[in-house]
Amino acid sequence: MALDFANTVDDPEGVARYDHIGSYPELVGWSIRVGILVPDQAAELLPAAEAHRRAALAALKRAHALRRILIEVFTDVAAVNIGKQPAQLAPVAGWTELRPFVKDAIAQAELASSGTTYELNWPLTARLDGLLWPIGVAAAELLTSPQLARVKKCAGCPWVFLDQSKNFSRRWCAMNDCGTHEKIRRYVTKRAALRRS
Repeated sequence: MALDFANTVDDPEGVARYDHIGSYPELVGWSIRVGILVPDQAAELLPAAEAHRRAALAALKRAHALRRILIEVFTDVAAVNIGKQPAQLAPVAGWTELRPFVKDAIAQAELASSGTTYELNWPLTARLDGLLWPIGVAAAELLTSPQLARVKKCAGCPWVFLDQSKNFSRRWCAMNDCGTHEKIRRYVTKRAALRRS
């Protein structure tokens, strides 16, 4: 979930920049797609956001700040994982900025029974930034998990992803997107070279 949230902006520094959570309703829509909210919760949040536009704008700014932190943190982790930085993980530079999000999430969480164990759960709240709580916790869980070694950055775009391949060989955020573009680029380059020779 933390990586999905980091990837909610296309071409962040480029001319084709597109923000998938550029407005509060888009943030709510994304939250429904990933399972943070159910439609009934969204139906309560959206009118509250409309009635409290300043609070909604503040929540959106907070979401963008969290996303920026996650991009920086997991891009650094990916650089270590693919050998572009020293093999030993340095202290997480963004932890100071990420910690308040995690702390706030834990402070608001309740324990809910989940079979033979418990899971963190967040009640529907009037706080418009409450949908960020599961994202903050997911980021902390990933940073403290063995899965962290599987975080990579796409070879074709700035997105980060979790490499679930058996031999850690995945290079693309999505083969049918960035992978296909790279294969086409290589094919065109090869054909052009053959024509010249």
